[in-house]
Amino acid sequence: MKFNQLAAYIGVAVFISACGESITSQEHIANAKSAIERNELSISEIELKNALKVDGKSAEARFLLGQLYLSQGDSLVAVKELERAHSLNYDGNKVVPLLARAYLLAESYEDISSLDDDGKDLVIDSKIKFLAFKSIAAVLSEKFELAQELTLQIISLSETNSYSLLASAYVNFAENNNEQALSLVSKALLADSENIDAFLLKGHVSFALNKFASAAENYKKYNELQPKVGVTKLFIANSLLRDNQYDEAEKYADDILASISEQPLANYIKAVAMFEKKDYTNAKSHAETALNQNYNLPVLKLIAGTSAFNLNNYESAYHHLNVIVKQMPANHYSRKILAISQLQLGLIDDINETLIGFNATTSEEVRFLSSLSFQLAELGALDEAKVIAKQANENATESNAEQSVRSGILKLMTNDPSGVEDLELALEANPNLEGAELAIAFAALQTGDYDKALKVAKKWQEKQPDIAGSYNMLAAVYIAQQKNELATQALQTSLLKDANNLYALTELAKLNFTEGNKIDAEKYALRAVDQYPDNAKALRYYYASKPDEQALAKIEQAYQKSSDNIALSLLYIDALINSNDLTQALVIANGMESSVKTPKKLWLQRISIYKKQQNELQLITTIEEWLKANPYHIEPVLMISDYYVNQRQIDKALPYLDKALSDHQKDSLIIKLVKVQLLLDINKLFEAKKLFQDPQLQSVKSEVKSGLEGRIAFLEKDFTKAVEKLTHFYQAYPSRKNVVLLSLAYIADNQAVQAQQILREYLAKNEQDDQVRMMLADSYLTTEVEKAILTYEKIIINEPNNVIVLNNLSWLYLEKGELDKAQLHSKAAIDLAPENPNVIDTRGMVLLKSGKNVEAWKKLSEAYKLSNGKDISIALNYAEALLANKRNQDAAKLLIKIKVNSIDDMNRKNKLMALAI
Repeated sequence: MKFNQLAAYIGVAVFISACGESITSQEHIANAKSAIERNELSISEIELKNALKVDGKSAEARFLLGQLYLSQGDSLVAVKELERAHSLNYDGNKVVPLLARAYLLAESYEDISSLDDDGKDLVIDSKIKFLAFKSIAAVLSEKFELAQELTLQIISLSETNSYSLLASAYVNFAENNNEQALSLVSKALLADSENIDAFLLKGHVSFALNKFASAAENYKKYNELQPKVGVTKLFIANSLLRDNQYDEAEKYADDILASISEQPLANYIKAVAMFEKKDYTNAKSHAETALNQNYNLPVLKLIAGTSAFNLNNYESAYHHLNVIVKQMPANHYSRKILAISQLQLGLIDDINETLIGFNATTSEEVRFLSSLSFQLAELGALDEAKVIAKQANENATESNAEQSVRSGILKLMTNDPSGVEDLELALEANPNLEGAELAIAFAALQTGDYDKALKVAKKWQEKQPDIAGSYNMLAAVYIAQQKNELATQALQTSLLKDANNLYALTELAKLNFTEGNKIDAEKYALRAVDQYPDNAKALRYYYASKPDEQALAKIEQAYQKSSDNIALSLLYIDALINSNDLTQALVIANGMESSVKTPKKLWLQRISIYKKQQNELQLITTIEEWLKANPYHIEPVLMISDYYVNQRQIDKALPYLDKALSDHQKDSLIIKLVKVQLLLDINKLFEAKKLFQDPQLQSVKSEVKSGLEGRIAFLEKDFTKAVEKLTHFYQAYPSRKNVVLLSLAYIADNQAVQAQQILREYLAKNEQDDQVRMMLADSYLTTEVEKAILTYEKIIINEPNNVIVLNNLSWLYLEKGELDKAQLHSKAAIDLAPENPNVIDTRGMVLLKSGKNVEAWKKLSEAYKLSNGKDISIALNYAEALLANKRNQDAAKLLIKIKVNSIDDMNRKNKLMALAI
């Protein structure tokens, strides 16, 4: 039963197949034509393919299939079918123009010329189309003369034919005659409303004339007629974009990106649309995708850079904007955001160049320049800050008073004291100008003009008797004058006006703390913290007055709430260091950004931690990092040079000073002073004298100048002048180094007594300075032994393990004949330095004078070997020990080898030789 059913099914299938095979190729072609009329293109394609299955050499089927593909814009497939139709000798008037158009769409411009022979015999309408497509191809391949020749040929055939007008429009478009091109292509469409190619050109011309809505409309019509020409969607999207129709443009871009995710123009359109929506993440992503495809439009760089800036990605913003900024107008916003990005990245040197020609025409732009100048000054880039400040002042748009205030503050920020005068002019121009009086008082405080500051503060307090801030300003002046009682009164009055004002509470806490009133200090600090639990200043004074776990917990709590608050972070690190939690302090400190904007305080905290940990490698590495991050800070330059000086590697310290002076610290008087001192320390007299001629060094205070002149005179061996100059210097700056320099000058000038006197006077005021005491003791060695002994004994009290002092004392007591004391000190010295030849030599002589000849001989023999026989005094002592041990012959041989330089040594050698013979 089942078998019979299967046979029945097979029979039906065979019947259907047989019926299908009976349809001829011409019937399929007829069916295809009917389907085309009904716009059923898929059915038409199937029918034509079936026709070709029946008759593969059907020229009409090939032609119709190629025509069908071309009508949709599928040029590559159309070319294949039309070429086959042409090879099968299909009607040239039909196939040649279409094949030429297919070649044009496929950008196979040269292939059109292969049809020249066929084109000669075409009827006029077909010939015009063929020549038109050939002319357009010539335009697109930039063969403009050929295009013109062909157009003239076409016009000679017909001036009014739609394709004659189209060819002429293309030539005019290529010559930038856009209005004429638009007129001609419009006429072409009037002549033939179904001229597909005219819609495309009209879109191009309209776009060139900035008629973006019209361009989009014509591109859309072309896209409807030629849906397989994918690039048309890009044209539509771009026109919509330029017409500010962002949402619709984005839809077309999305369609393209769905199939070609890296298509550059589509990504460009998407980037612009996203940028307009302030979706900076996606705007940046699409812009960079387009750029990565070598679609290097400045606008893409601008979108990518601006988006990166808005995302706080300053490195990426700099990367994109730095390339195009010179193409931008002087006042373009990109210059501002590039300058800010350069500031954030520490590229300070580039900022002034970025803003060359920037002309602030609005108050907002003036504020931008002023703010930038302030920030540069805070970083230490004073020269750069002055340049920007000058730009701000030159382009100011405010009133005279406001301009004077801003100018004054900018000048003060860049260490220009004339800023006070600008502030006074502002107040004169507008007595009610808010903040001017405060600024003047603050500026006067900064410059040390306390009388002016007090005068202004009192005047303001009288004008504003009910404002707490007026009493705070008065208190600030009194604090600067160290009139703490008056400051306290002013601050307490301030609290009566505003019981919770932070400044009064914290300053009262500070004043009480410095005066030792810890209970009151804690009271005011606690009030401040209760009112402002997350304020760094309040917490700092609270911790200072009560540095316990409770205070630390309050700081930690505030930090945890706002870990990005720099003031709180710095306070927390300080508190951790103070509580000796160096590990956690380092975690917080190193977790903060290291850049040109990193506060000095943070760098100093890191350095402090590494010093406490005795981590010398990280210490020097951190100083190097600081120097690299902010070359405008002078501290790391001085720290790293001081480090190498302490390592006795001045040759490594000098390059850092040289680099600073050749770059960002070229006007730093401090660095010049340090350098000239180091040059003198290593006896580079010529270089030191050359640097000393620098106008800045010549204009220093007379005392400082005398110090340098004294050191130079010392190296020039003009010791009398050195004494004179160094005395003036020492009187102004009575430090250890300076008293040593002066005493050395006295000694060199044969004034040993005066040298001892100045050292004694210094020690009278600096009792604990054993280094200077050592120098004084050494100066007594040859003249006043008792004073030398007394001075060395004082040193031993503080420095019981000072080998040099122990050894010298032992020798002095030996010469005095106090052998017990000599034995005591020499024993202590040799226990500390058992391989020091001088210490061993002293010990040997003490033993010799004590009658312990054999022990003495062994020690002195050891000292002689350790000194390689080069120390004359040790060699003579060894000879004496040999004689004491009856080794006269060995002593004589030794004495013959010894070559003495002084009369005293010669006399001693002769005496020993006489005993040896």
